[in-house]
Amino acid sequence: MNYSVELAIAILTILAIIITMAIYTWSTSKIGEKMNSNQEISKNISNIGSIRELEITVLVDNNPNPPLKDAWGLSIYIKVGNVSFLFDAGPDPDVLRRNSAKLNINLKNLNFIVISHEHRDHIEGLKYVAEISRNLKVYIPKHSERSLERWMETLGFKPVRIGETTIIEKGIAIIGELYGPPYEEALAINVENKGLIIIVGCSHPGVDKIVKKAVKELKEKPYLVIGGFHLAGAGMNKIERIIENLNEMGVKKIYPIHCSGESIRKYLENNYPKKYGDGRVGLRIKLCSQ
Repeated sequence: MNYSVELAIAILTILAIIITMAIYTWSTSKIGEKMNSNQEISKNISNIGSIRELEITVLVDNNPNPPLKDAWGLSIYIKVGNVSFLFDAGPDPDVLRRNSAKLNINLKNLNFIVISHEHRDHIEGLKYVAEISRNLKVYIPKHSERSLERWMETLGFKPVRIGETTIIEKGIAIIGELYGPPYEEALAINVENKGLIIIVGCSHPGVDKIVKKAVKELKEKPYLVIGGFHLAGAGMNKIERIIENLNEMGVKKIYPIHCSGESIRKYLENNYPKKYGDGRVGLRIKLCSQ
């Protein structure tokens, strides 16, 4: 074989390699585009479903309602059909024990627990739950400290980290974490013919931002918001702006408790009496699709 033939073969071989690599790069990029497209679709399509009946009971709150014990913190019991669970656990196991007994709520039958964030006024009551019901899944924000996870494991729970908005039961979703600080997640329950019932812990990232995220990702309208709004000591301009944002999103009922402060409660009572819910420890809210 002469030199010119060898050179031609070498050139053809190199060209073949280049063409093969180009085809591979093009095809993998198309596959990647398709994967990205599918991922985007999965984020934008809601399949949360809906429930017909819901009962919410505030077990721990710092807004008093004798003879129940008030404490700085939050714990809310939720019952949806045969599923019952706890959103946050308050600051004191004894307070959670006493109030749940007075309200005739048996926490031994819980299906799971959702913790909004790692601050102690939302988690210490887990010590009581651990006495009566172990091996429960406890959903926590993805970026919670590792120490929180280890502590829950010593209590006998199974911590599950949640980053993105996640449907955990039909009609029930955890709203993926937002940064406050700290990282915080919330809960959304979709009641048929009403909309999303959004339950927040302290709303360090902003209650309006949490509601906006829930509406955008779950593709459902908001109906009711309850929990800590983190507005104690906030100026009236901030309070008015947040209420305006909630109104623009279509929220029908607002229950500011725990760290929300008196100013927002008075503002809502005076300016939006039909929307305002006077929340406090022992409050029960029953909703149905009718």
